[in-house]
Amino acid sequence: MDALALLLADGRFPSGGHAHSGGMEAAVAAGAVHDVSTLATFLEGRVATGGAVDAWAAACACAGADPDDVEAEYDARCPSPAIRAAGRVQGRGLRRAAGAAWPLPAGLVAEQHPVVLGVVARAAGLQPLAAASLAIHGSLMGGAAAAVRLLPIDMADACAVVASLAPRADRIAQEAASVAATVRWADGPAWSAPLLELRAEEHASWEARLFAS
Repeated sequence: MDALALLLADGRFPSGGHAHSGGMEAAVAAGAVHDVSTLATFLEGRVATGGAVDAWAAACACAGADPDDVEAEYDARCPSPAIRAAGRVQGRGLRRAAGAAWPLPAGLVAEQHPVVLGVVARAAGLQPLAAASLAIHGSLMGGAAAAVRLLPIDMADACAVVASLAPRADRIAQEAASVAATVRWADGPAWSAPLLELRAEEHASWEARLFAS
């Protein structure tokens, strides 16, 4: 993988992603995730729904689609205000950090994290497939890392779960890049995860929580 892609995938890149669990904290509180097996089930569902939409948005923005148009399409696919708000916070963090390394487009308004990720990937000279892969990597590793902080799960076991999902993640990234390369890019996936979205709204109202989302 390109060294620039590795940099963006590195958890130490200061974009603020460590403060978000991608719904893991709410899932743990609900008892839906409590061991390695349920972690695998959660992450598999996450990557196949919201992860696929994230990959598509990142690939489209990287392929040169107008970021504002991609963001409008992305927001229409995300019915949860809490998830949209969290995505904008993460996107602003990524935009700030990446702006120190690459010349981002002047007047960039888009804030949703997958869209900003695609714009950053394009500025770094990466291809849409790499942008899609980075989006899915964030979905998987962000959730896995959060689970380790919330549950008595070894990081080695959490990474093994992510590794087991790699073939499916690769297929989703390739599909996203293929759609992004067409003139009908806006007809991308619109998979939803209603339970994740409902829990996100509840999580946003908690007075005490470890993660912002």
